[in-house]
Amino acid sequence: MKSHTSLIAQQTRLSEWADLIRDCQNRPQGMKIDEWCQLRDITKASYYWRLRKVREAYLETADHTQTFVEVPSSAIRTVNMASEHKIAAVIRSGNNLTLEITEQASASFLQTLMGVIGDAQ
Repeated sequence: MKSHTSLIAQQTRLSEWADLIRDCQNRPQGMKIDEWCQLRDITKASYYWRLRKVREAYLETADHTQTFVEVPSSAIRTVNMASEHKIAAVIRSGNNLTLEITEQASASFLQTLMGVIGDAQ
């Protein structure tokens, strides 16, 4: 069992690393991660290791419940698509995100999409 002090130290490191990752993600357009890392005097491997640790910590504490809403067929409408691609689901988030998923979406695509949404939140 970790001591209270070591847990605080770990949380502090993770918070600093999360700030570093945000800074990298907001780097100037066109700047490569290698260049950004050189400016910060860290290796690319160190950046990705920290990114992995921050993601792992997030996944340990994240609420993994997803809310799904069944949309009645009368509410399904086609938007700028050929008529054979009907919208099978609509997901709305509190931060004005709306996803309209067609029945053509594969299970692997949906799994990847949910992973990306989880990382974004």
